[in-house]
Amino acid sequence: MNLNNISLPYPVLGLSDDILPALSSDAISAEINITPRNYEFKVTLKFKNEEIEKQIRWKCAQFACEYECSKTMLRKCIFSESPDFEFSIPRNAVNGRININCFVSVIREIKKYQNKGFNEDYQGFTFDLEPGDILVAFPPVRYDADIKYDKLQAAGSFMQIRKSDLHDDVFFDISGDKIEICMPSLLYELYENPTIKGQAQIIHASLVLNALTYALLNLNNSEDEELLERTWAKTILYRLETEPGYDKNDLDEPSKVPLIAQKLLQNPYMRLFNHLLTNSNVISED
Repeated sequence: MNLNNISLPYPVLGLSDDILPALSSDAISAEINITPRNYEFKVTLKFKNEEIEKQIRWKCAQFACEYECSKTMLRKCIFSESPDFEFSIPRNAVNGRININCFVSVIREIKKYQNKGFNEDYQGFTFDLEPGDILVAFPPVRYDADIKYDKLQAAGSFMQIRKSDLHDDVFFDISGDKIEICMPSLLYELYENPTIKGQAQIIHASLVLNALTYALLNLNNSEDEELLERTWAKTILYRLETEPGYDKNDLDEPSKVPLIAQKLLQNPYMRLFNHLLTNSNVISED
């Protein structure tokens, strides 16, 4: 159940400011262990609200954890009287993003539900709740199974160079799961020469940096859901959201995009100059 942009006719803890105090920043934590066959998740929920805790003790409500993968149509919901969940998802059952949504759900009819934390807009009102209604909506958690987390720092995890007979000049294609640098046939044949192909520092500071900057500019303020679901986009957004020194909001300022691209490629100009100095056959004489 996706509650994004949904307004329910009764107050729910975790949706805007329906019930105060709001959920804490650590209201949900998720750990994952990857085995050769499964994704193993441990999810822990936490909240503090006397009235809702009482409904759980009275067995009128319980914790629910729903996980789904839209690409494979996988969807399952598990229930517990405890705020702790452990479950395994076969790796061959998912493709792309796994979404995890957790709730406290009503399982027995609750008449005249009230809560001391109700927003003032709801003060004085009571609500009759039925099984399936939501008392708490925890922040969603996502895991992108198609991201190679052990290779995040490598440009090859989200970018590739290929030959294209459709273009007379170098062309950047961001419509697939990788950013593709498409070269016309003659140029690609030159690139394939070991002398050129082995110069990663030069390639990074030119072709790769330009392609990444182009992709980031298109990612900036993009409302194209399909683009945001591409593996390259999810990989980059994950890095911006989780690695120190990055601010995802910088994407909103086009002037900062070239700096983000250089940082993601770990200072390609410095590596280029060091490479040229190290491999130079020119001897300077005072």
